[in-house]
Amino acid sequence: TNRRSRSRQSALKTAAASVLGVAVYSIFSEESYLHNGRRFLTSELEHEMEVNRPLSMPAQIAVADDSEAKDFNAGENNMSYLTSSHSTLLPWAQNNLVDIHDGPAQTDATNMFWHIPKAGGTTAKQLYQCMGKTLTIRIGIDPRHGHDQTDEIVVFPPIAGKDWKTVNVDTTIRPGIVRAKNMGLVQSRTADLIFTMEPAFAGEQLFDPQNKGRIMALFRNPVDRLVSKFYYLQTATWERTYKPEWKDMTIVEWAELPSEDENFMVRKLSGKRFSEPVNEMDLILAKEFLRQRVVVGLMGEMTESFRRFNIAMNVDVQEERNRRCVEEYFGVKDADSGVKNSNKHPKVVEGSPEWRALAKKNHLDIILYSYAERLFEEQKQIIDSYTAQDSENKQQESVEERNEPQPIVEVIHRNL
Repeated sequence: TNRRSRSRQSALKTAAASVLGVAVYSIFSEESYLHNGRRFLTSELEHEMEVNRPLSMPAQIAVADDSEAKDFNAGENNMSYLTSSHSTLLPWAQNNLVDIHDGPAQTDATNMFWHIPKAGGTTAKQLYQCMGKTLTIRIGIDPRHGHDQTDEIVVFPPIAGKDWKTVNVDTTIRPGIVRAKNMGLVQSRTADLIFTMEPAFAGEQLFDPQNKGRIMALFRNPVDRLVSKFYYLQTATWERTYKPEWKDMTIVEWAELPSEDENFMVRKLSGKRFSEPVNEMDLILAKEFLRQRVVVGLMGEMTESFRRFNIAMNVDVQEERNRRCVEEYFGVKDADSGVKNSNKHPKVVEGSPEWRALAKKNHLDIILYSYAERLFEEQKQIIDSYTAQDSENKQQESVEERNEPQPIVEVIHRNL
């Protein structure tokens, strides 16, 4: 298995060099992604990755399997590779998750939210708790509730006096995802929204072609996200990852430390662990994953982002309770400022030494975030089309009901 994996990676790298026509492992010098401390999109690779390709246009780059690896250096096969109609998605993403163009009226998918730390995930949890939804979050395996050792799915309200529910699984981490898979979480149809911090692992393990998932995520500028985390964990005594020692460090010093946050988004979408390096090929696959499978939201556009999430989840925001919850979190005042769950801290100015230190360590995430911003603009029409799909389905059902033949017994009674 390890040899096959290495062979697959080697084939993919060889193919990338052929397709892109550049040495992908040498072009990310500081000059190529830093331009006056502001721009990260000036590298050759960014142009070659077809960033302007609209969402409606299918990808043309295939992910090779081992049998094709030996043929990549042949010119004739390079052209075949370029024109292949195979998806750039890995098989689990292609088969287990619904396409961005398929609305809730067309698919019976289970919703999953990728919680990127310090990017609005807590707001998502609180909003859907307010609506009384069933969520899979860490509290579900709290031993105080007595369901953490049970091998069967248990749905219960974890807080007295609150009617939102959780399930006795923890889908935020890998061991919990494996346990949830073995318990048949998705097949049980008990969760309205699965929360995870491992989108690739959860997507591969929890879902299958008969029980598909729909993934949503809120994105935040990587530098802003890291600055928020740096200051938050200095004071968050309630967090398991509380870091009081960071109080004596500067951001530049902190940026030099080994960190699991380095290119966090690309790493998580590639399914790689902290010990495994991420590279430009992982970035390419991450971009395609976002383009084809993720309902993209932005922390700076919270109201619009959750409007789209609600449409994708088929949440009726006209229902009184849901309407009040939306108003509570996204009312006119401070609608997109994140005040409700904000962490007040000093700002880092773009182009400053602190900003550059963090950006240098997270250049792949910077590019991916810029791409997410573009997708957010392009997806509006797609998400709005979900409501049209729902209307068409209802009209079709109405026509079918009208055209349905009358039972013979009724005809007999009329003749009598």
